Parts: sequence; C-alpha cells; structure tokens
Amino acid sequence: MMFAVTAIDKKDHLETRLETRPAHLQFWDDNAASMVLAGPFLGEDGKATGSLMIVRAEDQAAAEALVARDPYAEAGVFESVVVRPWNWVINRPENI
Repeated sequence: MMFAVTAIDKKDHLETRLETRPAHLQFWDDNAASMVLAGPFLGEDGKATGSLMIVRAEDQAAAEALVARDPYAEAGVFESVVVRPWNWVINRPENI
C-alpha cells in the first residue's frame, strides 16, 4: 500500500535540515524498498520548507513508524507530518 506524506518544516529550521540531510538521504537509501518518490517543498526563496514523500508500507501504522524514524523527524525539523493512504492513478509506472 502507498502513503502520501506531507511534512512541513518548523520556521527557522533550515540549518537543522541542511545539517541532517546526509543522514536523511542515507536513511532512505537504507530503506529504498519503501520509498517511491520524494522531494522538498520550496519557499519563494527557493529553499526547502517541507517534504512530500510517497512511501510503501503494509499499513498506516507501519508508514507512520517509518516516517518517524526519518532523521529529519528525529531532529525536530518538522512542525507537522500527515500520513494518508494514496493511490497512484495518472502516469503510474507499470512496475509500481
């Protein structure tokens, strides 16, 4: 099952995000089977203000637990995180 994750950064946490980015990327490399796609939301200045992730998990609880282990979450970068079931309909690759 797939889940859409929208995570909004706390204000003034860009430095923490940048410092934590290598661990965040390594975490998702280590959990590549669970990651479908991801990228940051950008502010008017082009700097990251949050994240959009599409993850695979067995159920809602597993998706929430996975996202809670993301180094960004552990470092307190996010002000809010919403995880909701998601169905990829348009432009879905055949192997997903």
